[in-house]
Formats: sequence, structure tokens, C-alpha cells
Amino acid sequence: MRETLQELLEDLGVSYILGPYQTQPWSHMDVDKGITCSAEVRMNPEGNELEAEIQMMYDTPPEGTPPVEQVMWLRAMPHKGNKWDVFNLKIYNQDKKNDIYGWESKCCKVFHACINKLNSGAIPDFEELLKEHFKEDERFGGRKGGGSGKSPKIRPAQLLDMKKGSGF
Repeated sequence: MRETLQELLEDLGVSYILGPYQTQPWSHMDVDKGITCSAEVRMNPEGNELEAEIQMMYDTPPEGTPPVEQVMWLRAMPHKGNKWDVFNLKIYNQDKKNDIYGWESKCCKVFHACINKLNSGAIPDFEELLKEHFKEDERFGGRKGGGSGKSPKIRPAQLLDMKKGSGF
């Protein structure tokens, strides 16, 4: 992924560069369902570490769910020079780093999609957004390569023997 801080923040839905101690919060409450979703991007005191998280708070939590549930958390830091990268990702408090190809950029897309829902006055369907953005059927999605791993055998005589019309 490796982007400038400004590019990373834009990917997360923040329109300005955060300084030390600064945060960008979002929140929406659905009174009828008794659910509040809050999201936040924050910079640490030294300005060299960024965290983003999404929480769901339930007036009456579903069976087996705590009243406050952290559904997503990520941490980004400078990689080299002025380029930043996402180094940690937890979804439902489980480490998801390297679980899927391109997880760094995909988690930013999920976060931004949640922010868009909050800004439109709706509670995001986090499971649906995960399904939409964390697809494993993409090329290298399941971190498996294709093919047999062997190079094709092509004899030079095959390439030069055009009279027979065989070619490759």
C-alpha cells in the first residue's frame, strides 16, 4: 500500500492531515433499533502512529454480543521516508493481518464505506461491507498462486520450424 499520510487519511475518509493528539470522529444513533455506531481516526502524541476504529454500542445487545463491540481496529505507521502503511488489523477482535491479499488497502475501503454510511445518517451493515470489499475470489484472494509452478517446455526447433505450421 505505502502512501503518503495525506493519501492514507483520504482513504480512511479524513479530508485533512491530522497532527499529534488530533482525532476525526463520526457517529450515528438509530433510536428505533437502539444501536449507535461510532468511528474515529486518531493520531498519537508524537504524530508517528495512526489508529482507526469502528465500534457498535447496543442498548439491548444481541445474544452473545457485548454492549460495546469493537468491530474494526487498524494501526498505521511510517514505513520509509514519507510513506505510511497499515501494520495491524483486527476485525471483531481477531487479528486479520495477512489473512487476505491486499488486506491493507481493503481495510481502508471498508472503513471509508462505513464512514460514508454514517455520514448519510445510517448504521453501516459491517458484515455486508466485509463481504463486498474482502473478497477471496479475486486473483490471489486466498493467497494461493495458480498453475503448476513449472515453466512450459518449448524447444527452439519448434519455434523455427514454421514450414510444418506447428508454431507453438
